[in-house]
Amino acid sequence: MKNYKRRDFINRTIIIIAISIILFSLGAISGQNEIIIENYKENKELRIELDNLKQKRDSLQVELDSLHVISWDNIEYFIDTLHIAHKDVVMRQIALETGSLSSAICQENHNLFGMKEPRIRETTALGTKRGHAYYKDYIDSIKDYKLWQDARRVNEETDYYAFLASVGYAEASNYINTLKNI
Repeated sequence: MKNYKRRDFINRTIIIIAISIILFSLGAISGQNEIIIENYKENKELRIELDNLKQKRDSLQVELDSLHVISWDNIEYFIDTLHIAHKDVVMRQIALETGSLSSAICQENHNLFGMKEPRIRETTALGTKRGHAYYKDYIDSIKDYKLWQDARRVNEETDYYAFLASVGYAEASNYINTLKNI
């Protein structure tokens, strides 16, 4: 009987230990499940945030791409952004020089100002086509005009019409009067 009690005690102990191990494992699994569920929620939130960032990026890319389309609004935006002096006269120059953005020099060379390729000053021009500077895009043409103004130290105090006449900006003798009448 003594052996029986001892075996019974050992069997019960083993069963209790086994049950304890099982319950402990279930508790650990339950804890792991909670961690897994929490990670899933965090990953889902991160995926949503990533999707939102991708949508914003795509939206900004569309907006950036739209800035490369030549339009009066975009031209004005870059003239303002680059702080080009005498914006009103410069906008008139663009209208005159490009035939309101329709000339071959404008369309093929991306040249808004009828600029020639400079020999001395810094430039964004890539070379010469059709006897005029050509650019990667119209934005580089505006940047080049800014470099031209900066090289001549043009500012808002400058009498711009008199300045354009004094540097012989255009070959046409009535250039200044034509600009004033646009």
